[in-house]
Amino acid sequence: MEITQIQLDALREIGNVGSGHAATALSTLLQRRIDMSVPEVWAVPFEQFSSVIGQLDTPQAVIYVKVEGDAPGKAVFFFPVESAQIVVQALFGTMEPIDLYISEMAQSALKEVGNILVSSFIMALTQFSGIPLQPSVPALAVDMIGASLDAIFLEEGVLEDTVLFIDTQLTGIPKIEGQFIFLPQDGSLKKLLGAMGV
Repeated sequence: MEITQIQLDALREIGNVGSGHAATALSTLLQRRIDMSVPEVWAVPFEQFSSVIGQLDTPQAVIYVKVEGDAPGKAVFFFPVESAQIVVQALFGTMEPIDLYISEMAQSALKEVGNILVSSFIMALTQFSGIPLQPSVPALAVDMIGASLDAIFLEEGVLEDTVLFIDTQLTGIPKIEGQFIFLPQDGSLKKLLGAMGV
C-alpha cells in the first residue's frame, strides 16, 4: 500500500500523542518526570523490513503484543539491551547491572514498561481512527532480533505489505532509544487511514 505524505503526517501525529500518553504513564511508574519524543515515523514495504531494522543478530529486548479489534495486527517494541538495562535499573532504584536474560523480576518489569509503551500507541490509533483496538497480554524476549521476529511472523494472520515504524527517545533518565512497529493484518492499515479521513 502506498502511503502519501498527508497520511504519514497523520501517523506522525498519532506517534506524538502515543508518546505523550506513554511519558505520562512512565512518569507515574518511575516517580520522576519522563519526556518522550518521536523523531521519525515512516512506512516501508514489508520486503524492506529487515534492512530498516538493522543487524538481525543484534540482541534486543523485544516486547510483542497482538492487537485485536476491527483493524488487527501485531505491535512490537524494540529496546536495545543497554536501554532496557537502564530502564530496569531506574525501576529498581539501583546502579547495579541486572542480568536481563535470567532475572524474572527484570523481565516482568520490562513487560510492564513495554505494555505501557505499546498500549499508549494503540490507544492513540483508536483515539484518532475511532476504531476500537485491544492489546493482548505482552510477551517478552531478550534475544537476537531475527529470532524474535521469526517467531512473531510465524503466528497466524496475513500481514499487510506495509510496516509502520515509529522511532522513540525517552529523556528524564539517561537517554533511552527504542522503536515501535505496527504490522497490520491485510486491510487494517487502509481501514485505519480511511477512518481518519486521510
